[in-house]
Amino acid sequence: MLVSIRPIAKIAALLLLGLLSSCGDKEVSPEKAAIAAGKDLIIVAIEKYRLQVRADFSSRNFAALEETAEHARVSKERFKDGTWKLAHFHDAFGYPMDAPEAAWLEQEKGHREWITAYPESIAAHVAQAEFLIQYGWLARGTAFINEVSEEALRLQKERFAMARTVLEKAAALPKRSPAYGAKLMDLALAQEWTKPEFAVIFEEAKALEPQYIKHDLAQARFLMPRYQGSEGDWEAAAEKEILREGGLGEESYARVMMDQRGYYDDFFAETKASWSITQSGFELMRKRYPESLEILNAYCRLACIAEDRATARRLFIEIDNRVTLSQWGERKRFNLLRRWSEQ
Repeated sequence: MLVSIRPIAKIAALLLLGLLSSCGDKEVSPEKAAIAAGKDLIIVAIEKYRLQVRADFSSRNFAALEETAEHARVSKERFKDGTWKLAHFHDAFGYPMDAPEAAWLEQEKGHREWITAYPESIAAHVAQAEFLIQYGWLARGTAFINEVSEEALRLQKERFAMARTVLEKAAALPKRSPAYGAKLMDLALAQEWTKPEFAVIFEEAKALEPQYIKHDLAQARFLMPRYQGSEGDWEAAAEKEILREGGLGEESYARVMMDQRGYYDDFFAETKASWSITQSGFELMRKRYPESLEILNAYCRLACIAEDRATARRLFIEIDNRVTLSQWGERKRFNLLRRWSEQ
């Protein structure tokens, strides 16, 4: 999923923190401030990490970018919710699709300068490919295909082709990165590769790093019926990955369900996803990452969709007022479903 840095949201959060700090003489803890903003401390740390990456790119501090990316790649370090720092490094380059053209051109210039400064950087090549894929989708827009101009489709095709060239160059570099495989899968979806072609790059990526969850998320999207899959394809692929040697086990399945939920109105009714396996995966994640409120809230949200009232009630009690709005959208929905669980 693309990640946009939204300055307005950041300012709002800072204002909220300021208001909370000014209420009375009592000092508000960082945890309470994060919860008041609908987040947990892990998400706050991730946002800070991404903002620093973005700031280094904007200031053309390529040496800092290289140091950060290399540490994340070699150490395989993860945040306390189990997500890879390497994945968040590359997510930081996501750009808002409503940004003016001048901003996109400036971004393009920055990626060229980075590769010029570090021609053998795997991170720089993956980041440039990410930009070109986004730039291609920007050219097409969100209209129905019969409403898209031939020029827009030409630009989209051209930019996707440029991304492929960049990734082909990256494949010949001395260093290997699991982020490369994930980005190649995004390109495969954009260029409508065949399922056998996708299977080859997926297996190669998994052989390099079986626990890099971005591979699983990319596979699930590629195999959706709206793209290159058929009904039940992505669900079966996610279940198969549970048995991957050296993988995440049922955690990988739950993370795919967590990511795919947003594509459906009534998730378990519209898909062949298994609630029982999803539940097992979340129970595993709760043991592995007990500090993550995001995972706790995602688990509860899916329990509501599955109409598992008993599990939802238990999780609502554990959540209490520690709501992460990314999983509920708004507190009104959280409160309505909590009342439903208590019936």
